[in-house]
Amino acid sequence: MDNLNIESFQSANALRKLLSTLRFGLGNDSWIEDHPHIFGTLYYSNFFKCIQFLLAHLAFQVHLDFQYVRLADSESCRIYSKMNTGDWWWDTQDQLPAGPTIVPVICTSIKTHWTNFSSDQHAWPLNLMIGNIRKGICHTPIKHAGILGGLIPCPPNGAKNTDEAWHSTVGTVLSPLRNLNITGPGLKWNCADGFQRQCYTLLPAWVGDYPEQHMLAQVSYGSCPMCEIPTRCSDFSTT
Repeated sequence: MDNLNIESFQSANALRKLLSTLRFGLGNDSWIEDHPHIFGTLYYSNFFKCIQFLLAHLAFQVHLDFQYVRLADSESCRIYSKMNTGDWWWDTQDQLPAGPTIVPVICTSIKTHWTNFSSDQHAWPLNLMIGNIRKGICHTPIKHAGILGGLIPCPPNGAKNTDEAWHSTVGTVLSPLRNLNITGPGLKWNCADGFQRQCYTLLPAWVGDYPEQHMLAQVSYGSCPMCEIPTRCSDFSTT
């Protein structure tokens, strides 16, 4: 334990200073400070730098999938086990030019209550992962397959227009995706296996609890954010 050089923090500003000193290719120059948001300052990382780092990280060299595959059991029934075995990857690949590599981005966000005894009571982290990394690695926290992409400003209790503010800040973090043309040449990035690929970064999945999904889909509370099932037929009205 003496060699781990563990440092503590007592405020959000102290945490941000520690994050800016990370020595994994995402140092202080990858963080952006954006002030003019409704509920405070938005801190976020360069989106494409995060994705490039995950693709080129040597620790994931033997845990990356770049090609879409179809798996079946002995009875010829489809097996869906990893993201590259899903129909979405196949259907999207057909819309792209020949020879591209899809880099699916998985975002996770959840508002977290820290403490009642200081002014920094909440944190709202936005984390990024890529679907090319196999799920066994992504589901193991010590593998660090996710990157903190941003810290969303937390609205005070009783604040209005929270949905609008959330979409504005998340839109800022993910803004590079808006300018990506899937019919264009893509982005030439280095990968951990030593090859350079034409990459297309897409956002197929967002992981969050029901309040997060409700805010993401901008539906009335109690409705299903995934389908058109009536509220009376769901369990959301009782939670």
